Amino acid sequence: MAEYGVRVSTGEAIGAGTWNRIAVSIVGTLGETPPLPLDHFGKELSKGAVEAFRVASPQDVGRVLLLRLHKAPLLLPSPVGPLARDAWFCNWLQLTPPQGAPLRFPCYQWMEGSGILTLREGAGKVSWADDHPVLQQQRREELQARQDSYQWKTYRPGWPRCLDEKTVKDLDLNIKYSVTKNVHFYLKAGSGFTEMTLKGLLCRKGPWKSLHEMKRMFNFHKSPAAEYVYEHWQEDAFFASQFLNGLNPVLIRRCHSLPENFPVTDDMVAPVLGPGASLQAELERGSLFLVDHAILSGVRTNVINGKPQFSAAPMTLLYQTLGGGPLLPLAIQLSQTPGPTSPIFLPSDNKWDWLLAKTWVRNSEFSVHEALTHLLQAHLLSEVFTMATLRQLPHCHPLFKSTGIGLGGFSELIQRRMEELSYTALCLPEDIRARGVEDIPGYYYRDDGLQIWGVPSSLDTRESLVHYATMVIFNCSAKHYAVSAGQFDSSIWMPNLPPTMQLPPPTSKGQTEPEGFIAALPAVNATCDIIVTLWLLSKEPGDRRPLGTYPEEHFIEEAPRRSIAAFQSRLAQISKDIQKRNKELALPYTYLDPPLIENSVSI
Repeated sequence: MAEYGVRVSTGEAIGAGTWNRIAVSIVGTLGETPPLPLDHFGKELSKGAVEAFRVASPQDVGRVLLLRLHKAPLLLPSPVGPLARDAWFCNWLQLTPPQGAPLRFPCYQWMEGSGILTLREGAGKVSWADDHPVLQQQRREELQARQDSYQWKTYRPGWPRCLDEKTVKDLDLNIKYSVTKNVHFYLKAGSGFTEMTLKGLLCRKGPWKSLHEMKRMFNFHKSPAAEYVYEHWQEDAFFASQFLNGLNPVLIRRCHSLPENFPVTDDMVAPVLGPGASLQAELERGSLFLVDHAILSGVRTNVINGKPQFSAAPMTLLYQTLGGGPLLPLAIQLSQTPGPTSPIFLPSDNKWDWLLAKTWVRNSEFSVHEALTHLLQAHLLSEVFTMATLRQLPHCHPLFKSTGIGLGGFSELIQRRMEELSYTALCLPEDIRARGVEDIPGYYYRDDGLQIWGVPSSLDTRESLVHYATMVIFNCSAKHYAVSAGQFDSSIWMPNLPPTMQLPPPTSKGQTEPEGFIAALPAVNATCDIIVTLWLLSKEPGDRRPLGTYPEEHFIEEAPRRSIAAFQSRLAQISKDIQKRNKELALPYTYLDPPLIENSVSI
C-alpha cells in the first residue's frame, strides 16, 4: 500500500467546474494503479478551486511516469442524461509520492463527457526519445488519438487544408472560442448593427449623397488614428505612407527596372522629380518603388444590391524624396495592359482624376489585404500550423506551450497566391531583403517587426528549426496583429479604403467630377456592413493574452522560466522604445507595440 497526495486546480472560465466523477491512475516504472477516485463529501472540483485529496494505491508503481485522468458522469453507467457531458477545465494536478518531491502535471484542457486524458509531468524530459517502453507506447497512442480526432479535408482546390468538421459547434471545446469571447463578440456585433439601423443607414441601398454625409459614418467609434486618416486621406504623402505602415505593409518593393507594361516617361514625372531628372537615374539611385496588384487581374467580382461590382489590377510607382523626405506617388496605371483605354494617372492631373485613381488603388489594397495578407497568410496558414501541432506534437512539447470581390473572388485570389507562396515570404528578414526595402526611411512595420522577430536558416540544424518556429510564432502573433488591428482605423473613413467599387475603372482622363467620384464608391448599406465587421475584427473581444504573457503554467522548469523572463524583459524594452518614437510622430505606429499584440490569432 502506497499513499499519495493529490492537489487539483480547476479553471476559472464559465462552466469550468463539474459534477462528474474524476479519478486518477498513477503510471510508473513498476506498473499502473487502478483508477483512484478524487472524492470528498459534497461537490468537488468547483470553478476556480484548488483542492487536496489523499489516494491509496494497492501497489508500489515505482518512479512515476504518467498520470491518467478518468472522467465519467455522476452515478450514470453510460453517457446519458443532462450531466453526461458536463465539461471540466483542469489547470493542473500535483502528485506527492510517499517519498520525494511533489510532481506537477500541467493540463489546461477541457474534458467533455466520459474519457481518459493522459498527462506527463511538466518538469520531465520534453523529448519523446525516452527509451522506457511505457512512454514510447504512450507517445504512439497519443499521436494516433490526435490524428483520429483532428481529421483533415481540402476545403477548396488550392486552399490550405482544414479541419473536417461541418460547423463550429462540432469543434472540440479546447479549440473553440471561450464563452466569454463569444458573449463579448455577439454583444458588440449587436450594438454595432443596431446603431447603424437606428441611424437609418443599414437599410439604404443607394449611393451616398456627398462626402459630407459620410461623416455620419465617421462618427461611429472613431479613434485618433481614424481622425488623422480623415484629415489627410487626400494627401499624396499619406497615400504613399500607407504602403509602409498601413494595414497592408507587405507589397511595396524596390523597383530596379520599370515593367514593360507600365510605360512611364520622364516627361510624365518631371513635375514631381523636377526638370532634367530622369527615371533611369532614379532607378540607379534606388529611389523608386513599385506596388503591383497584378494578382487581381481578371478576378471575378461580386453583385451587391443587384448591381455588379468592379475591380482593378493597378500598378503604382513611388518615389523616395532626397534627404529622407516623404515617399510620394509618381504614377498609377489601373490595369496590367497599357493603351488608349488604360491611361497613366499622374499627380499633375485634374484633382478628381488623380483622387479617383488613388482610390482605386486603395480598393485593390482592401481586396489583397483581406483575401491574402489577412485571411490566407494570417489565418488560414496559421490554422494549418495549429492543426499540425494538434495532430503531431504531445501536449508537453515546448511548441504547445507558446503558442468587393466576394467569396468567389477571394477563392480565386487564394488559389493564385498559394501557387506562388514561398517559405521565405513568410520570414520577415528574408521578405524585407527580397523586396529591397531594408533602408527606406519611416518603415515602422519593418523596424518594429524585426525587433520582435529577434532570432539569429532547411530544417537540418537546430538553428533552422528555431528559425522555422519563429516564423510560425511571428505570423500567428505579431504579423496578424499588424495587419488586423488597423482595419477599422483605415476604413472608418470609407473613401480611404473602399471595400468595393460600383463603377468600372476610368478609361480616360478629364471625366471625373465630385458626383462621379461619389457614385463609384460603395452603397450606404455595403459601407455599414464592412465598417461594423472591421470594427469587430480589429479588437479582441475580451479574455486578452498579450504577447509573452503565459497565465497557464506549462513550464515549471528553471531554464524555460529564465527564458520567459528574458523574453518579457526584451518585449518591455521594445515597447518603451516604440512609445518614445511614437511621441515624435504625427501618426503613431502602434500595431507592433508588444503589450497590444495578442499571443495568437484570436480574432
